[in-house]
Amino acid sequence: MSKTMDNPMASVFKYLALSILFMFIGFAFGQAFIPESIVYYANFILIFVIIGLLILAIMSRKSALPARFSMNYVYIFTFIDGILTYPILQMYIKDLGAGIVMDTLIGTVIILTILSIVSNKKEAGHYLNLGKTLLYSLIGLLIFTIISIFIDFKLTNIILSIAGIIIFSGFILYDISLLKEEISKGNIVDREDLSIHVLNIYLDFVNIFLDLLRLIWELKN
Repeated sequence: MSKTMDNPMASVFKYLALSILFMFIGFAFGQAFIPESIVYYANFILIFVIIGLLILAIMSRKSALPARFSMNYVYIFTFIDGILTYPILQMYIKDLGAGIVMDTLIGTVIILTILSIVSNKKEAGHYLNLGKTLLYSLIGLLIFTIISIFIDFKLTNIILSIAGIIIFSGFILYDISLLKEEISKGNIVDREDLSIHVLNIYLDFVNIFLDLLRLIWELKN
């Protein structure tokens, strides 16, 4: 049986940090075992990784995923996600430099931290009214991302990146507000109750990170 938690809000960020760590372990695994030649196809792979992440984000928002499952599944998913994003991150590291990629990662952490603090300072459920708008925006983003496969214009990619950053920033406000409401209702008992919340916030984080990198890459090139 999972242990009960004294501070679920702090615990969700602990598990999120572990999830991001598993992502980078997956990235290191990809570096070690995936042929470097695949990196050359990273820009093509990127669009499909983003589409996959968007579909998963939509599924989780529409309750297509269980509300409670083992946290170990989250770690397995983020590890696999790290492997899948290895060619993309490696391309960004080569084109932009490791320093810019690291600065972007730190910037994403700062965005997550600030928005989480803002949402947590409001009463439980304060930003839940954004739910439908964000969901419809996310579906629209997915549609236009698929269309962008056939219309490969720099301006299109820049607009999609900015839209993605805005939408998933809104989802951070929403997800923290939802978590706070679930805590206030007494629905968070152990770490498995946090699993879907950790996954959602992870998806917010990684989509903002990839969109920021793509925006910087498009502006540079």
